[in-house]
Amino acid sequence: MSRHSSLSVAQIEIFHNEGLYLPTRTIYFAGTEKFTEQSDEVSVVSVAQLIKNIHILESINTDPITLLLNTCGGEWESGIAVYDLIKKIKSKVYIIGLGKLYSMGSVIFQAGYKRYIYSNTAMLVHDGSEGYYGDTKSFENWAKNSKKTRETMYKIYHEKMIRKNSSITLKEIEELCSHDSIFNSEEIIKLGLADKII
Repeated sequence: MSRHSSLSVAQIEIFHNEGLYLPTRTIYFAGTEKFTEQSDEVSVVSVAQLIKNIHILESINTDPITLLLNTCGGEWESGIAVYDLIKKIKSKVYIIGLGKLYSMGSVIFQAGYKRYIYSNTAMLVHDGSEGYYGDTKSFENWAKNSKKTRETMYKIYHEKMIRKNSSITLKEIEELCSHDSIFNSEEIIKLGLADKII
């Protein structure tokens, strides 16, 4: 086997195991690589690998990065860490949404320099769900924090949606997110939550 073939096999193995394909600067993210009922969730574990992969590519050079995203969503704190990182790095990140961009996945998607979807990609936006344990005062503080995170999410959507509909308000987006709102690819484009169907 030639050196080139061995290298290609190694790169393919890294892509399968770590979600990173160096030759094309492509990252695949669909949660963890272990297939469980929650394997496509945004979590502290799954996001750790994604953040490491972005850092590796950014440390090599600042050429564009392609992120293939397919997730049912998950933790706000983990997802917003990815959103902030993508927005701040020098590399332009092209995000391709395939399958589903649900909940926190729809927020991460908005960080892309360009946001592409396939014809059968679906998106879900909502306020999410939360639960609290502990004393009453802590419960009140977590409720206040929840309101702040929702307001941040509305602003993220608004920043993109206003480009398609200059009259859309944060109040309208709040209403949209007050329940599960699920959109097909044409609706996603119409809302301004993606740039192009590919």
